[in-house]
Amino acid sequence: MEDLTIRMDEWFFTQGLIGYKKILENYGEKVRTTYDGIIVERRHLEKFADAFFHYYLTQYSVADREERYWRSLHHKFKNGESSAKSELNQSVNKRKKDVEKYFKDTSDGQRFIVAAEAYRKEKTYTDALDQYLDEMLEVFHTKAINDKLTANFFKARHLSPHYGQVSFLNVSKYALSVEEQKGVFHRDFIVPILEEWALWSALNANDEDKVFQVLKETPHQSLKSLEKKFRKKSVEEMKDYLYQEINQCSFTDFPLAFHSFEEGIFSPLALSLKNINVTWDAKGSYYPLSSLARLIIFCSQAGATQSQGKSVFIFYGGTFDELYRSNRFYTDMKNPNKTFDELVFSLVREQKLKADYLRKHYIIFEYSSNYDAKKTELDYMIMSPSVIRLFSEHGTLFNQIHYVNRHNFIRGLLQNYDTKHLIFNVLRDKIKSAYSTLEVIRMTQLRHLNQRYEKGETGVDANLEKRYVWVLAKSAEEVKRKIGDKKAQGIAYRLLNAVRSNNKNTFMDTVMRVYISCDAEMPGILLEALHENHLDFATVGNAWISGLVSKPNEINEGEKKDDEK
Repeated sequence: MEDLTIRMDEWFFTQGLIGYKKILENYGEKVRTTYDGIIVERRHLEKFADAFFHYYLTQYSVADREERYWRSLHHKFKNGESSAKSELNQSVNKRKKDVEKYFKDTSDGQRFIVAAEAYRKEKTYTDALDQYLDEMLEVFHTKAINDKLTANFFKARHLSPHYGQVSFLNVSKYALSVEEQKGVFHRDFIVPILEEWALWSALNANDEDKVFQVLKETPHQSLKSLEKKFRKKSVEEMKDYLYQEINQCSFTDFPLAFHSFEEGIFSPLALSLKNINVTWDAKGSYYPLSSLARLIIFCSQAGATQSQGKSVFIFYGGTFDELYRSNRFYTDMKNPNKTFDELVFSLVREQKLKADYLRKHYIIFEYSSNYDAKKTELDYMIMSPSVIRLFSEHGTLFNQIHYVNRHNFIRGLLQNYDTKHLIFNVLRDKIKSAYSTLEVIRMTQLRHLNQRYEKGETGVDANLEKRYVWVLAKSAEEVKRKIGDKKAQGIAYRLLNAVRSNNKNTFMDTVMRVYISCDAEMPGILLEALHENHLDFATVGNAWISGLVSKPNEINEGEKKDDEK
């Protein structure tokens, strides 16, 4: 058996397929794909341990990360920021302890320790500190030290939260060299696959001698247990036994599944089978897995993008290659300077190149897991066609919202929450602090446009829809000029409470009294607060209140920007 086609399945398994391909292609190997999956080849499996460690060692290099961090702090200290030296000393001391633990008897280890102690000892900047820093980093970049410390880092920070302490992730394996850990990985994850394939190939070839040779020589204990069962059976009877007594894999077409979907496989979603009776308690949630499926799921961490301590994966009804490109694009765009919303807009711009992007529902899974605490936080956000249209056609409106509020507003849209609640809170803060309300107007316009797009309307005139909000805000601004800022603020609080409690009558009664008292004409569109034929009550209320407490000229300037487009 030289290869096996694996199809996409549950999101985390698909994420594993993407991780498997990323790992091998990072190693320089081309993975063949199908419309809905990949082709796993024996030749790739035989070198996968090397590819796996190469991926993680290059992705999470401790030396590269520490060099950026140390040089930044050193530069600050050199330019007079004395507090940076204390922070840098702590980091250097931590790494000195790591080097002492594993490399104190080596010449490189001693070089690092001497340079680190000399660097930490200096209280003020001298040219000698530049040399000590260069010496530390030169040693830190040596393959033995960087690989060892990087392996300990990615295992503890990125793999153990997903898979616990299985195989080379066990704390007892931390003292092993990287090459020894590769050997453990190959023995525990790759050999079982190859042995299962060898047995199945022998059975398909009706080679009874080969079957018993595999069973006699295999280190795979589940396979070895079949040796007694197969005695005095023909090959056809062996196949029948496997069909009757051995589970088939839940995620692949491979007929032998000796593993189960539990915590050591993928802790964010799995069962703890040690604590339940599978027959009575699992209630259909027990998933048997082949060794290959186990390996694929073990690659799922690599298939996601790491963002602010969480794993992010994009899933939608496209081909495997499309999903792979989208997630690679998301990963490639990820850097410390990009926020979640910037990444979402980048993804939309990339997908906009495809003709059918407005017909798809994109699901963004975001999760974090703590294996020791048995805790997972999982959110899924849906980029529906209406939200994608909002992002792609009105990105400039989002840019006029403060980044904190923009972040929360976008998450609300993706999680299908009514963003009016966020708008209420932001508007209350604006009233209290007498700050500009322009971003509230933008949020109100975006919420209204999203409501129209959600209805599937194709002929929406976005400029006209935004103008309705401007009319309301400008009318309220005119009222404010006549009644004064202080009185406007008091009325704004009262009206906001009415909108939050959906009290249309109180809102309209108050607004009508204000117009009458200042002898101003009330625009007919305000009646939408009662009828909601085109604008809902929250849109009318938030737009009008924003205008009532707006800053001088900001509404005209905001409307002017729309007219310029």
